[in-house]
Amino acid sequence: MNWRTRLLWSCCLVGLMSVWAFSQTTNRLSNGGFESGKPSMFTAEAGAGAVLTWATDQIHAGTHSLKIAKAGTGASSRWVSGNNVRYWVNSIPKDHDIKLGAWVKTSGVNTSPATASDKWQLKFAFYDTNMVIIGAPVALDVDQTVATRDWYADTNAVASLILPTTAYKLIISAEAGANATGTVWFDDFLFLSRNDIWATQNWNGFVDADSGWVYWIAPSGGNDGLTYFPGSGVVDGVARTGTSSLKIAALPGRESGELVWVSESVPVTGGKSYVFSGWVKTSQIKKDSVFNASSQLGYTVTWHSKAFTDAGGWNEVAGADFRFTLKDTASDWTQYAAIFTAPGAATHASVRARSWNLWTGVSWWDDLAFQGLSAVSTGVEDNELHPIGSVVPSDYALGQNYPNPFNPATTIEFSVPNSGPVRLEVFNVLGQKVVTLVDEVKTAGTWRVRWNSGDSFGGRAASGLYFYRLTAPGFMSTKRMVLLK
Repeated sequence: MNWRTRLLWSCCLVGLMSVWAFSQTTNRLSNGGFESGKPSMFTAEAGAGAVLTWATDQIHAGTHSLKIAKAGTGASSRWVSGNNVRYWVNSIPKDHDIKLGAWVKTSGVNTSPATASDKWQLKFAFYDTNMVIIGAPVALDVDQTVATRDWYADTNAVASLILPTTAYKLIISAEAGANATGTVWFDDFLFLSRNDIWATQNWNGFVDADSGWVYWIAPSGGNDGLTYFPGSGVVDGVARTGTSSLKIAALPGRESGELVWVSESVPVTGGKSYVFSGWVKTSQIKKDSVFNASSQLGYTVTWHSKAFTDAGGWNEVAGADFRFTLKDTASDWTQYAAIFTAPGAATHASVRARSWNLWTGVSWWDDLAFQGLSAVSTGVEDNELHPIGSVVPSDYALGQNYPNPFNPATTIEFSVPNSGPVRLEVFNVLGQKVVTLVDEVKTAGTWRVRWNSGDSFGGRAASGLYFYRLTAPGFMSTKRMVLLK
């Protein structure tokens, strides 16, 4: 495994001269490793004799589908969504001819259903501002004229859905009636206006995101059941840790468009700084996507004045992008991170793993984290960590401390060839850590730190032999020093 790490800075980073470190190890993202095994937005409600699966055996465009395998009768089963009115819209407009449906595949289903309980159906239920249902749910019957049918788009007719009042809640379900049998897969849900007006968003319509994440996918958010990014979504078998990762696949010759994976909102404190980090593996990158800024991968952090809630809207107060520096057409797992400072009006943040419009290639993402930062004491005074000169070194290096022997303080210099995490620690002859002098992101350059012989507990180190060790991505060096009193 390649343990190279690239921790780079965004346009809204904290001051480079400050001493910063992780203030906590808790990841604010609930599912940064894409290991939930459950689809975002949809919940399984299985009756007796039915098995509901977030399936990979049959898919239409992405990496998963919603599967219902039902062998017995007597109980209904369904996949049911949460409210699709949320995030950056807060309603579904009235007086629009809305096209809705999904792609469906059947195998061995009962044919010629005589009653509603014999049917396989898609249902769309709309609610007004008082959360009262608007009319009856729109029901689309799955084709049961034959027992087995390959993928087809099951959609409503023109002008069959024009809301008489604005909706503030939409619940989508894929259902098997109590007496329906067989196996059906549902994928690529559709929800768009036939009048070329955005009807709003059906979140996770491609059902390829797991819990804690949704996405915007070109050409129109996935609302039309089409995508410029086939094969993208949560996948098994390629992972830095665990078993799953997030895949973004952008094929050559596609139309221009973005794919962004958006987290649920997490609470933040205005004025505080946070690091967004993750591990990325790449392959088959088009050369134009290596150095071209409009053809890159990266992060976006968005600051909100409210948490995401049903019909709550986007409530954005600010945002910032961070584009990776890709150096080749393929790479092993590499960590990328950026530090962002929340504006004063922010109470929540959402983060995005994304490709920009023209990026072309395949990437896998794992172990994403959003963590707080704060100023910390490291056994040195804040004004005793200094950059030296302006020449960027070509490699990591750890200098010999001076003076040596010393009493009570000594100075250590180290060089960093590129921005990244650096740790400088002091150990006694028993191998016990005495103090951590540096544990932070450092920009490229040569740095000087002064140790005043203090330990991690507020005391002073005793006379004797000590070792100091510099650790950085792909580098480790240890040297000796003597404290005499």
